[in-house]
Amino acid sequence: MKTIAVATDLTPNGNRAAHFALQLAHTQRASLLLINVFHFWPLNPAETGGDFPLSAQAMHDDSQRALKHLARELHGRYGNEVTIRCLTRQGHPIPAILEAAQDEHVDLLIMSTVGSAPQSAQIMGSVASDMVTKTHVPLLLVPPSTDYAAINNVVLGIDLDLAPNAVVFDTTLHFARQFGCAINVLCVHDNPADTAVQHRAEHIRHLMATVPHTLTILPGSKVYDLLLTFAHRNKADLIIMLPQAHNWLRQIFVDGETQRMARLTDIPLLAIV
Repeated sequence: MKTIAVATDLTPNGNRAAHFALQLAHTQRASLLLINVFHFWPLNPAETGGDFPLSAQAMHDDSQRALKHLARELHGRYGNEVTIRCLTRQGHPIPAILEAAQDEHVDLLIMSTVGSAPQSAQIMGSVASDMVTKTHVPLLLVPPSTDYAAINNVVLGIDLDLAPNAVVFDTTLHFARQFGCAINVLCVHDNPADTAVQHRAEHIRHLMATVPHTLTILPGSKVYDLLLTFAHRNKADLIIMLPQAHNWLRQIFVDGETQRMARLTDIPLLAIV
């Protein structure tokens, strides 16, 4: 990896993800890009209550000051080996963050699973969980209670009812090699003894041949519960999921399994697309 970006809303939870990102960037010998997005509402300040910037430029300047303060804090705590850049964008969070990631050729985007309202994020979702269905770069979501640790042991959730996307799977193996980790593949299926299911599992084992791995098929349909329990049992440092594209109507009414995991996980989650 050359560039790791972390998008922060400058809340304590968002900035904790920046600490995680800095330490990961150090191990990967990558540069770090701090991104903050603001949305300017040109209203009468008297209507908003309290202090309110009078212009988009004022909000931009406030963002830059806060990001540079965060960069100094990171360098002061972890040293100056990692190059840090600060980028402020105006707009709505998801499209603005993704546009910045594309413009800056980001290899990995990191966000906190929650911003300033962790309880409502678990119930209704957050910008981070919504990002799962929109991102075009690998997305690492970090729970606010998580401290950085070396990524040695990974659980990878695989859906055996769907053929793996070759590009996405190759990216997954690339991350595994970069982390130098072992991968415990977990497949959840309501009929694990089915011949076709076993055949697909053997194909996954073949694709995984170049990295240390195990493969387990568990019976059931509650993917989130089984995957998170399995990850805790195996003392996983990271969960990897490969989110599937859904049509817009399904996205409105139904959480994908990766989105649900993003809302509720207490282990870092890497969504690879």
